[in-house]
Amino acid sequence: MDIEQSADACGGLTWISERLFELEGRLATELVEGEALDPSMRALLARSSRRHGQHAQWWRNTLPDSPALAGPGRIRPPTQAWERLLDYMECSVPADAVTALYELAVPELTSVLEHLKHQCSPISDGAVVRIARMVAADLDDEWTVARSVWPVSRVSSDLDLEELSFEVFDYCTEKRWPPLVPHPR
Repeated sequence: MDIEQSADACGGLTWISERLFELEGRLATELVEGEALDPSMRALLARSSRRHGQHAQWWRNTLPDSPALAGPGRIRPPTQAWERLLDYMECSVPADAVTALYELAVPELTSVLEHLKHQCSPISDGAVVRIARMVAADLDDEWTVARSVWPVSRVSSDLDLEELSFEVFDYCTEKRWPPLVPHPR
């Protein structure tokens, strides 16, 4: 992975982490008529939101500070699928947003981090690998707790979510993100 690909990956991960920080924080604190989340789920979302905020700072700190590489300009949606998924979660009722979070976002982010760790050089990308390991551990913890407080196998009847799942997990039609690096499955 070259420095530009690494910067794009870190910029995309910053964007995802910032969005998850906002979305999970809103879900944890927002009162919605007729659709309240379980208090244990709200506690998990609040804790996870804080962690994603911390992850965003870690990823932001890995961006290159060279004006030629324009690090801050690389904080953007890594793919259209990620942008659509997080927009969907933002506009959905809490139950559908949580389903999308644990059925699509967390598993795909875990997969991206695992792939990223294998694409990075331990010498030139040591900080990225270390952060990827710490974020992956936090996501694993979040997933484990979520399984105990939320019926993760819950299937939404929302066709938009079903379409998003095909788009997010479609590994055959495009090169995967991190940019320009094929995603072996």
